[in-house]
Amino acid sequence: MSVEAHGADRRGRGQAFPRTRPELWGILDQALVSGVNFLTIVVVARTLVPADFGYFVIAFTLLQSAGTLQAALVTRPHNVLGALRRDGEYVDYSTTAAAAQVALTTLLAAAAAAAAAVAYAAGSSEWLLILALVPALFGWQLQELGRRMLYTEQRLRAAFVNDLLTYGAQAAALVLLWQLDLLTGARALLTLAATFGAGAVLVTFQLRSTLSGRLDASSLAANWRFGKWLGVAEVGQWFSTHFYVYLAALVVGPVASAALKAGQTLLGPISVFLTFVTSYLPVVLARERAASGSTAGAARRALLATLPLVVPYCLLVALFATPALEFVYGPEYGQYASVVRLFALYYVLLVFSTIAIAFLSAREMTREIFTGQAAGAALSLAIGWLLLREYGPAGAVVGMLASWALAMALFLRALRAAPAGYVELGRAAPTPVDDL
Repeated sequence: MSVEAHGADRRGRGQAFPRTRPELWGILDQALVSGVNFLTIVVVARTLVPADFGYFVIAFTLLQSAGTLQAALVTRPHNVLGALRRDGEYVDYSTTAAAAQVALTTLLAAAAAAAAAVAYAAGSSEWLLILALVPALFGWQLQELGRRMLYTEQRLRAAFVNDLLTYGAQAAALVLLWQLDLLTGARALLTLAATFGAGAVLVTFQLRSTLSGRLDASSLAANWRFGKWLGVAEVGQWFSTHFYVYLAALVVGPVASAALKAGQTLLGPISVFLTFVTSYLPVVLARERAASGSTAGAARRALLATLPLVVPYCLLVALFATPALEFVYGPEYGQYASVVRLFALYYVLLVFSTIAIAFLSAREMTREIFTGQAAGAALSLAIGWLLLREYGPAGAVVGMLASWALAMALFLRALRAAPAGYVELGRAAPTPVDDL
């Protein structure tokens, strides 16, 4: 049975019940994911001394960095190109994307294993933490791939069910280890590996029809055409964001990395909206583009729906930065209130940048995304070390702000210069489904 037929069957059997808006399931899903990520950081921070927490932050950021590469090369192309395919073409495209993801994850895991071997040979005490990245990479990336495929199919309720089981088990296991005084950075990563691995198995079952196709070279080529500039752009984004976590450890020390992550995590609820926008808006924009030739209305609605939620929260956290840090992490973190206030401003800017990137992605203007993020990366490389040396962790956030401000200016210039019309791709969008 095709994805569309399966969805139609589910709708026929469920018409007696009121239909929940897919967007609500998406918001609930992102709230769950962000909430558990917030809990993970807080629990580990309260368990480990700041220096050890800094090393965990570096490892955790490696997982997130691998996730941004995955998004550029696999999941974001699937959200846009997959939304414009249907029936057998969609199934073959998705199966090919899944095979490409397995290959990419294997390469990343092999690199992590090699790094662990080097650390062990060098006598580093952190080799076990690095080794734990190997299964964590496999579990996280494969579960995330399936989750984003469910977003493409607009099966947001199914994604929520998967994440409820996956992230719920993760939260329970971490809290149990914390209460038993058994939590370490390596055990936290192994917990992520186990729960994400289970989630990957479940999502494979949920997508059994979607992943039943054949490998298709043209699908791989389409992904590459769309994702190659995004992949390079994500490298640029890395230098504008995650790069500072590592640079802070080198210039100031691992405690600076811990301070950056602690401050950023207080703004974690904003990720509920921004991650939802990143995951879902390209699908909506791609379908609106195919249907009407214009994406301006959906982009404007996304901005108007997001800013009234983001700005008040950022303002509140900025005003109460010191007591919030001390309450969540402990008194030793209260000195980093300036980091939190700068991150509050950063996340307001990130709303505009996230929607602009989704807009450009839906218009397949991935080269323009690369240009903006590459310029931001160049600025980070030029000023990042100096800002950290002079101002510590707060200087890192100033560098992030400057990098994203430059990128955003280039995104806006590209959007203004783009033609109003679009070239139709000649493919119908798959019928939205929302089933388990």
